[in-house]
Amino acid sequence: MSLSCGAISFLPITAVLEMTYRCNHKCQFCSCPWMSKNECAIRSDELTTVQWKDVLDILSLHGVHNICFTGGEALLRPDLFEIVEYASSLKVKVVKDEDGQLLERLLSPKLYLLSNGKAVDDRVLDLCKRLNIQLSVSMPGLRTFAELTDGGDVDHVLHVFEGARARGLSTVVGITVTKKNLFELYETISAAFLAGATQLLLNRFLEGGRGRSYAQELSLNREELVEMLDTAEQALNDAGRYGSVGTELPLCIFKPEKYKRLEVSTGCSAAKGFFVIGPSGKIRVCNHSPVELAHYSQIETLKLDPYWMRFTQSAYLPTSCAGCQDAGRCAGGCREAAHIVSGAIDAPDALLV
Repeated sequence: MSLSCGAISFLPITAVLEMTYRCNHKCQFCSCPWMSKNECAIRSDELTTVQWKDVLDILSLHGVHNICFTGGEALLRPDLFEIVEYASSLKVKVVKDEDGQLLERLLSPKLYLLSNGKAVDDRVLDLCKRLNIQLSVSMPGLRTFAELTDGGDVDHVLHVFEGARARGLSTVVGITVTKKNLFELYETISAAFLAGATQLLLNRFLEGGRGRSYAQELSLNREELVEMLDTAEQALNDAGRYGSVGTELPLCIFKPEKYKRLEVSTGCSAAKGFFVIGPSGKIRVCNHSPVELAHYSQIETLKLDPYWMRFTQSAYLPTSCAGCQDAGRCAGGCREAAHIVSGAIDAPDALLV
């Protein structure tokens, strides 16, 4: 058991743990920084089982109580079950909630597993049921699934959702929208819900990782992005479900009041709502970022890290956004995507160029 000291932590309440560099798909839209030769994140030795448990102890000491296991493909680690079981056994003394309100109580961490679904079987689903893990599975299309993932099986993913529903599990279908799969977005969302998915997480394609090599083929323009939002809203309305867009969008290119079932994020949550610990133990502000900061064992140094502070203080707005009445609730699009494309975190979002 691990308990916090009771102080209000400087860390966000959510940590995304990238358990391994390895993956059993080769998605064209993959933005994992280590998949690009042009980005600065370099593969190093992956953390051991003992080290990942140490990570979890440190996070619990800082009141981090949402833990997301991802990769690469997290299920390729043979010790993942052991690490997840350990995380479930912890107790975190939380002193603030998601809205920043003060409280003091012991909580078990809320666990999430993000997967491409290929290695999800009955054993994984039973673990999710027993430990109350929310499972999120990527399903980027129906007819385009095999092409976009380099041989993935969409029928297996649909079977995963069916198996989760049979166990009473809440699941999320994750869809990265590109030029290639936009035409079948309504069909894809509907198929996932019919199979048993309960929520939608939508992301637009962002350059980064392997995706940099496919940018011209996959990147959405403004009109296509609005089509993405409208299509998702219609599918959610028809299914009576709700969803969200995980990658922030500039407010100047869409009207949020149009969307009743689709929540569209506009502010950047990097280093404020969540942060990432990569396979080698290096911390990043978000999963799209290629910039590695301190090792997890030196997590306290983040307090004075200039790069970390630019995100915690929102010191990254493009000059073109200066004076905008929405600047307080809009980051002008994804800051790290702008950084990857243009070389600076305060560069304009590619949609605005």
